Amino acid sequence: MRARDPSIPQSAIDSFGHNMFGNDFVFSVTRDFVKVCNTPLFLQPGIDKAHPGPISDEITALAPNLEIQKDWRGPEFLAESIKRVGAFLEKHTPK
Repeated sequence: MRARDPSIPQSAIDSFGHNMFGNDFVFSVTRDFVKVCNTPLFLQPGIDKAHPGPISDEITALAPNLEIQKDWRGPEFLAESIKRVGAFLEKHTPK
């Protein structure tokens, strides 16, 4: 980031990194929130450092209104992913 814009203070970059990756769950909500979230969720489980599999497993166990697409990584799943996400949004978008 600083290579593109040296005016960004390192403290801002460090703070952003901590907010995104410094907790033991997802960056935007708590486990307690996920447990009571009735909003439909669509999960494509993660398997990398930024999206660890155990967190996806935990979301799966906690979320009451969840649809999961386990096989989604790679070009062979692109068409199915587009279809599944489109159907999910169609089903859950207010008319």
